[in-house]
Amino acid sequence: MRISPAEPETRENPTSGRRRLPCPPWLLAAAVALFALSLVLRISDMLTWPAYRAHMNDLAVYYRAGEDLWTSTDLYSKDYAGLAFLYSPFAALFASAATLLPVATVPWVMTGLSVLAVLAAVWCAWGIAGFAATSGRIALTLAVSAVALHLEPIQSNITFGQVNALLMALVMIDFALSKENRLKGVALGLAASVKLVPGLFVVYLLLTGRIRAGVTALATIAGTIAVGAVLLPTQSLHFWTGGFADSSRLGGYLFWHGNQSVHGLIGQLFKTDQPDLHLTRLAVAAVVGVLGLVVATRLGRRGLELPGVLVTALTALLASPISWHHHWVWVAPFLVLLISQAMLPAGPRRTYAAAAVSLVLLTACWPDPNATKAPPALGMLFWSGPTADPTQAEVLVMHNLYTLAGLVTLLVVAVGTLRRSGSPLPEPREAVAASPRVESLR
Repeated sequence: MRISPAEPETRENPTSGRRRLPCPPWLLAAAVALFALSLVLRISDMLTWPAYRAHMNDLAVYYRAGEDLWTSTDLYSKDYAGLAFLYSPFAALFASAATLLPVATVPWVMTGLSVLAVLAAVWCAWGIAGFAATSGRIALTLAVSAVALHLEPIQSNITFGQVNALLMALVMIDFALSKENRLKGVALGLAASVKLVPGLFVVYLLLTGRIRAGVTALATIAGTIAVGAVLLPTQSLHFWTGGFADSSRLGGYLFWHGNQSVHGLIGQLFKTDQPDLHLTRLAVAAVVGVLGLVVATRLGRRGLELPGVLVTALTALLASPISWHHHWVWVAPFLVLLISQAMLPAGPRRTYAAAAVSLVLLTACWPDPNATKAPPALGMLFWSGPTADPTQAEVLVMHNLYTLAGLVTLLVVAVGTLRRSGSPLPEPREAVAASPRVESLR
């Protein structure tokens, strides 16, 4: 069986090596206990501070739009719970299905699905990184997920009742499938049918030579558009003829510092939206998008699938007109990448370990030094300084932490990847061969 450059031999060939980590029963039990404790703390926080930790504002938009879907054609011209419904007609069909559940259960169902999505994304990330499906991988998944539940993007995703964790899981599940799997591309297509930004992963598939999977994803997207057009013709016409690009429906939030993209950064920097600034934002986003895709493609063609997928995710977050702070749920698989590289027997292990710790410190929720009421805990992104004056350089940096960290990461990886001498990450075959713990799959 021939393995294409974009399909690492360590993932596709059952006779090649995968990292198999020994995991004594007590260590697995400790990982289970750690995840259980993390989940209990997360739920306890939601129950104690429901107005702050479980307000589910975005979920309320989905639910009310779903209720109104079959009795009104104003899906994209009215407010629901004070906010606009921004997703595709196909996504609205899922929102409508949610209304079949008792309204009191919907927030908890969504919370449960989000937690499962984080687990699934982390599990798939370890698999793509070359780890066999063993008890050691289960323990690693539980441990990383326990930490991830208390990182601000994922915590906010749960707080708002957002779908980002679910979409991330669909993307990771798709890339965890083997090249020969005929369903490869379907889950990715479904994710891109709900929000447009995951469509960048389809471009990554095509650029790295996975034509059949890319075409399958495109066919899935086309199928969902057709379903929406048949069942919701008026809403579909509104959305697909320009409604999806109407940023005015966001009100004044485009340049709020919760928008962690280059668009938000430039908007905050100049505090205006003149035509020249609009062109500048588009130009910078285009440069970031092209650079990110070039780097991701180079990584994917070298067989470095997890770095390639995550650079694509990072590119989408930076170049998208809107990347809310809860869109950055990709910190969870990024953490897997850094830890997996730190676990290799060779290479800059301390650098990767330090990067993993830095990622946690950057995105964890911390006591707010300026809080005047409970609960006094926020991600550092929302620390505003004593005067809360966004013209101060330190406040501007604090308000764009994810964007700035993402840009630095992309540039570092780009320099290491595009130079002739090699890659910022070990090649998968060399890394596996160097590991004393590798055993062949049977």
